[in-house]
Amino acid sequence: MRAMTEPSSFGWDPKKKKKELFHRNARFILLYACESDPQNGEAPTPIAAFSTFRFERDQGEDVLYCYELQVAENFRGSGLGRFLIDSLTAIGQHYHMEKIMLTVLKCNEAARLFYARTGFTMDPSSPDYRSTSQDDGLRGVEKHIEESCDYEILAKALL
Repeated sequence: MRAMTEPSSFGWDPKKKKKELFHRNARFILLYACESDPQNGEAPTPIAAFSTFRFERDQGEDVLYCYELQVAENFRGSGLGRFLIDSLTAIGQHYHMEKIMLTVLKCNEAARLFYARTGFTMDPSSPDYRSTSQDDGLRGVEKHIEESCDYEILAKALL
């Protein structure tokens, strides 16, 4: 994560990341690999994937905001990412959230493709999203500006 974030407009700030992860409203989903049994004195089980999220109010909507979703490299392609998205979806629906939102770096093409496959689209709050005005005769047509910033805000409707 640091390798992608450090050169981005977000930069890498370990103190800021720790504050985000341990915010009082942060919630976690942790998926452990079943490679050992700590109760039998074996080494602790590694985390195979995780997600950090919060329930937030964004532009008048109740949203589940996914701050992190990471899958360990040796577990990618195993369905754990989809399991996390399905879990976030179920949690959001249970608590009557209107959508799941997240921020993804444009340079993270694998994540962008994954989110598209799991039903996410660019949110109107994303800097690169805008609807054309009624004055140009193309009412309702979405325009996407490709290179204005290095991230996108994506969303998946839950209601």
